[in-house]
Amino acid sequence: MFLGLGILLIWLAVRNLTEEDKANIVAAFKQTDYFWIAVSLTLSILSHVSRAVRWRILIQPLGFNPKISNTFFAVMVGYLANFALPRLGEVSRCGVLTKYEKIPFTEAFGTVIAERVIDLICLIVIFFATLIFQFDELWGLTNNKIVQPASVKIASLLQHHLFLPVFGLIMIGITASFFIFRKKNNGSLFKKINDLIYGFVEGLKSAKNIKRPYLFIFHTLLIWVLYISSIFTGFMCFGETAHLGMDAAFAVLIFSTLGVIFVPGGTGASQALVTETLTVIFKISFTFSFAFAWLMWTSQFALILLFGVISLILLPILNKSTSPNKN
Repeated sequence: MFLGLGILLIWLAVRNLTEEDKANIVAAFKQTDYFWIAVSLTLSILSHVSRAVRWRILIQPLGFNPKISNTFFAVMVGYLANFALPRLGEVSRCGVLTKYEKIPFTEAFGTVIAERVIDLICLIVIFFATLIFQFDELWGLTNNKIVQPASVKIASLLQHHLFLPVFGLIMIGITASFFIFRKKNNGSLFKKINDLIYGFVEGLKSAKNIKRPYLFIFHTLLIWVLYISSIFTGFMCFGETAHLGMDAAFAVLIFSTLGVIFVPGGTGASQALVTETLTVIFKISFTFSFAFAWLMWTSQFALILLFGVISLILLPILNKSTSPNKN
C-alpha cells in the first residue's frame, strides 16, 4: 500500500510534464557536477557511521558492547528495510543485533525508540528555528501541501457512510480477539506482553544511564550537521542552485524528512516536497528544482541499496566465529 502511494506520487509528479519540460530536465541532468554529489554522499555515509556509534553508546548501559561494524551494518540494513515499509527499519536493525550480538530484541528496540525521540526533538527544534526566519513561506507551503489536503481527506473519511460501521466492526474484532487469546493462553500472553514492556522500558532507560553523555551529544549534533551539510553541498551540483544557503538546506531537510515519515524511503513524497520547496520558497525554476530533488533522492537510494546489500553479505561472514561482546 505504502509503495503504491509512492508510485502514485511519482506519477502525479510526472504526468503533466510537457515534452519541453522533459527536454529541459534531461539537459539539467547533463549539467550536473557529480563531484559535489560524491561529496554529499560521503557526508551522508559519515552521518550513518556517527549514528552507529551513537546507538552503540546508547546500548552500552544495558550491559552489552556491540561492535561498531555490527551497529553500522544494522543501521544500513534498517535504512534499506525502510524502503519496503515506513519504520520497518527500526525493527530490522534491532533484529540484526539480536541475531549477531545476542542483545534482547525488546531492549534494543527500546534504545531505538529513545534515539528516535531525541531525533524528533532535534527535528522540531530545527523546524521552529527555520520557521522563525521563513514563517510566511514555510507555513504557506506546509498549509497548502500538507495540512489542508490531510484535513480534507480526514473530513471526507469521517463523513463517509461506511466509516462508523467499519470502525465498529474493527473494534469488536479487536475486543473479541483479546478475550479469545486470553482464554487460550491462560495468562501466558500477559506474561509475554509484560516481558515485552519490561524490555522496552529497560531500553528506554538506557538514555539516562549513558556512560559518555558528552560523546552522545556530540554525535547527535554531528548527525544533523552532516545531514544539513550533505544537502548544502548537493546544491553545488547545479549552477542554478549553487547560490542557495543554509536556510534552503534547512527547509529541504525538513520537507524531505516529512516525505520519508509517510512513504517508504520518501519515494515520490520527498521529491514532490523538495521540488515545491525550492520552486515556491526559493524561486528556483521548476526544471532545476525537479532535477535536484530527483538527483539527491536517487543518489541516496543508490547509496543505501549498495551499503544495505553489502551489510547483509558481510554480517554473517564477519560474525561467523565471534561471540557477542558483553560487559
